Amino acid sequence: MRIEMWADIANPWTYVAAERLRTALATADAGIDATAAEVVWRPLLTDPADPEAPRDALRLLLLAEEHGGVELQGRVAAELLASHDVRDRAELAAVAARAGFEDGADLLSSETAGHTRLRELLLIGKARGITISPTLAVGDRLLEFAMSPATIGEFLTAADEAGEAGAVRRLPEEVERLRWAEELIALSDPLGALVLLEPLLAEHAQDPNAHPSPTAARYGRATRGNLMGVAASAYFASAQLGRARQALEATLVDDPADSYARLMLGRTLERQGLADEAGTHLRMAVAMTPEYA
Repeated sequence: MRIEMWADIANPWTYVAAERLRTALATADAGIDATAAEVVWRPLLTDPADPEAPRDALRLLLLAEEHGGVELQGRVAAELLASHDVRDRAELAAVAARAGFEDGADLLSSETAGHTRLRELLLIGKARGITISPTLAVGDRLLEFAMSPATIGEFLTAADEAGEAGAVRRLPEEVERLRWAEELIALSDPLGALVLLEPLLAEHAQDPNAHPSPTAARYGRATRGNLMGVAASAYFASAQLGRARQALEATLVDDPADSYARLMLGRTLERQGLADEAGTHLRMAVAMTPEYA
């Protein structure tokens, strides 16, 4: 079982939650295989606007996972929870040393190491509706705040049973990125959506035959058309009309019968002041889907 601990490492409740999770696993019912439980730390900021937020400490946790797996990350997390100041760079270097993360201090001093991953995971947490530190996550199931060990145990038991029944399954990363990007657009964060889409656009946007992921219940086959359609929505919502037009035109190359792409292209052209071209696409969209009238 993969348990994600979404938490602001400087929040005092994070220590409480970690201890209660440890107790819950140590006293787990026979139905839960505590030895197979994998606790992965994920970043959350109590106040994202706070310039003193412990971003470096969160980055150290992600770097530990990247370079030593969840075991090293767990040791770093334990040292951070016992630390007197997780905002001090010298203390973070000492934390890394005590945890056996020899390269931690050098990596932390880098201007690039871990920053992209931290930014992406903060956006993913936002897309998933994770706003309270700490929050436990198993698949799509969330348990907010530092609940009692008994409550945590019940949560893990239910998640474990759902996993055995096939109700909890992990989608391919590319499909998840599309889903999270759509959620961020709905949350009025189109620029955040584009951050998550950036790797997919770099790899697949130029290839009309690309299939960025296998089949998934929500998307069918996630073709370039799915990708470009979501990207177009993000571009349109962030007033990047030229890029929205390019993405929509690419979508229609793949699927000329995509009425929603026609509608969006018409609206984009309208906002660009190209009324005649817009009218052509809007009429076609309505002809294919009368509800768009």
